[in-house]
Amino acid sequence: MEKSTLLWVGETFFYILLFFILFIISKIIFKFRNRKINLDNELTTKDNVAFSILTTGYFIGILIIFLGVIQGESYGYINDALLVLSYGLFGNLLLVISSIFNEKVVFAKKFKLYKEIIKDENNGTGFIEAANFIGSSLIIYGAINGKAINMFPSLEKVGLYISGFISLLIFWLIGQFILFIFLQIYKKISKYNILEEIEKDNVAVGIVYASIFVSISYLYSQAIKGDIISWFLTLENVFYYMGLGIILLPISRVVVDKIILPNSSLTDEIVNQKIPNQGAALIEAFAYLGSAILISYCI
Repeated sequence: MEKSTLLWVGETFFYILLFFILFIISKIIFKFRNRKINLDNELTTKDNVAFSILTTGYFIGILIIFLGVIQGESYGYINDALLVLSYGLFGNLLLVISSIFNEKVVFAKKFKLYKEIIKDENNGTGFIEAANFIGSSLIIYGAINGKAINMFPSLEKVGLYISGFISLLIFWLIGQFILFIFLQIYKKISKYNILEEIEKDNVAVGIVYASIFVSISYLYSQAIKGDIISWFLTLENVFYYMGLGIILLPISRVVVDKIILPNSSLTDEIVNQKIPNQGAALIEAFAYLGSAILISYCI
């Protein structure tokens, strides 16, 4: 076996091992965040699907953050390990904060997400929380995918390292604000009361709401990823992507509705049925997610 092949296999095992170390650390943080909840009881004894969905969303988020760190130029095994662990820990913190922000601000204390998930086992709420973790991790992925502007040039590499964390925090804060605005707009233009439907355990509405969360996060992550040439150009890019998103996502939803269900209405299927149509919700979710991917590849 050639040396280059052995080196490639070794590097593969190294990064996989690094991910599992981050995974274990993330599980400890996740368990601490949910310290009032018996994780084993929810996932096995109660077979709480809603909590399983939330948990899966959290660890998908961790994987996305990990991929954002290792993608691109390697700085050597030790430096790569330090970057993965430091960004991984910071990413975990941001995921936890985003969950609190989602509950306290986005839902404006209308209901408690964890009450809905633990006591009511509301799968729709589970999808929303999972989407919150995945969406926030996509924002982190975009923010760390590229080189930041060195705000402390006198510190050289250390300055660049610190600048990366500052840039990540700024992009994350902007991303949370954009998500909040978009979700408020969606709640205003929606033909039904989203929070009431979710409280009624309408899983279909939860799926749709979650897909919007991920779609906007994905578009934003595409707008900010890559090397930062100037803050003005990056923010201009964000404005461009988000502008297209707010226009084209609702249009795509209407087009998909008319093509796939010409004799029915997605809204009617999702809200006005005795048993909300989760299949129709998946079609609407496709409209949002597909549009976001299409926009990012066409720009």
